[in-house]
Amino acid sequence: MSEHTSVLLSEAIEALHINKGGKYIDATVGAAGHTAAILKAGGVVLGIDDDPIMLALAKKKLSGETRYRLVPGNFRNLKTIAQGQGFDRVDGILFDLGISTIHYADERGFSFSESASLLDMRLNPQTQAVTAADLVNSLPESQLAVLFEDVMTFKPARRLANKIVKARSEKKIKTVGDFLEIVGEGRKPMMALRMAVNSEVENLKAALPQALSLLKTGGRLVVISFHSGEDRIVKEFFGRFGRPARPVIASQAEVIKNPSARSAKMRVLIKI
Repeated sequence: MSEHTSVLLSEAIEALHINKGGKYIDATVGAAGHTAAILKAGGVVLGIDDDPIMLALAKKKLSGETRYRLVPGNFRNLKTIAQGQGFDRVDGILFDLGISTIHYADERGFSFSESASLLDMRLNPQTQAVTAADLVNSLPESQLAVLFEDVMTFKPARRLANKIVKARSEKKIKTVGDFLEIVGEGRKPMMALRMAVNSEVENLKAALPQALSLLKTGGRLVVISFHSGEDRIVKEFFGRFGRPARPVIASQAEVIKNPSARSAKMRVLIKI
């Protein structure tokens, strides 16, 4: 299994301004890179993730640590989960959006390089019924176009939706390879499908106000995004409480070491 390198790790820890013994929520714990760093700095962490595979990896990475709890769940239910664990007045909350390099290496259809994989893309098949294949085979053309407009401009999204509807009338779309035969270059369409299957935009919009309500005065909300649409949502939410500062981006040295950091943007909100 591939190793995942957390993006903007030192910058995120600095932004959280860890207090020894302070309570922090890693709302997207993943392989626990950020959580491990918070623990090392003296914080107490509640780690949340909707993907059972990632929770198992996080538990393995954190073996030997004691000041943390790992809880399965989606951050759209952040407040309920946090309050249930006694994390209702916290010093900081971190969101590291998107998926990890580990996801791209597995067989759930996240990567366009895994053409034989089923077009699934669910982070948690135990709680999610609808796959990416279900969407491309059943959504009306107009709804498919709206789905792709999250990451593409209007005309290309409409053309792509039309191609999919024509192709599926001849053969059901089952695998990543089937999808790529239709769309050609797959990065943006694959991202749009993943975001739709996992309701990523809706979940983020629901989670941000919950996160702010959980913070103590002086607490910090840190969000790392990898897509302009996500960053726009974060910027607009933060803008309700003051003029947003410029986002923090990865250094050239980090991008060379970890190319996935190229599109990362980190924004910080301090509750006053």
